[in-house]
Amino acid sequence: MKIFLAIIIISILALFTSSYNTLVVNEEVVANSWANVESNMQRKFDLLPNLIKVVKSYAKHESELFTSITALRASSQGLHKSSSMPTKEQMQEFAKLNKNINISTLKLFAVAENYPNLKSSEQFLTLQAQIEGAENRINIARINYNNSIKVFNSDIVTFPTNIVASLLGFQKVKYFRVEPIAKKKLALDL
Repeated sequence: MKIFLAIIIISILALFTSSYNTLVVNEEVVANSWANVESNMQRKFDLLPNLIKVVKSYAKHESELFTSITALRASSQGLHKSSSMPTKEQMQEFAKLNKNINISTLKLFAVAENYPNLKSSEQFLTLQAQIEGAENRINIARINYNNSIKVFNSDIVTFPTNIVASLLGFQKVKYFRVEPIAKKKLALDL
């Protein structure tokens, strides 16, 4: 009887330990995935001053737009950068900043449309391609982040890991959603 009881206790401890380790590992995967979103977004922010410099040389009268983008980029310096998962408020701030940067960048590209010499400038085209590439990397990082959340959240609600998650205070993570930018609306705002 003691052996049977010992086997049950050891099995429960092993199940608890395994479930806990799974939750911790998947929580780290979520945090790492978020760091990749931030890293790719920072790359995009770092490209903006170069793009502004090139466009400025052609469109000197668009100073309000340049100032706006510069201010948005400066606010990106305070983005959440740690090894833990972002809070809901940090994600909302990040999504808002991303949306505003995207709108401003689209406006900047719209301004460039009015300057044929700028549109054909090799430097402008290279920067435009780099920003588009950065946006693609951000999208992939966002998808990976949400996929890691799916795994983590599934663990939290799946038996027997849900018991360990409940006992130790692990909570579901919200998916990162970005409000789509309506290009038609943007064209009307210009």
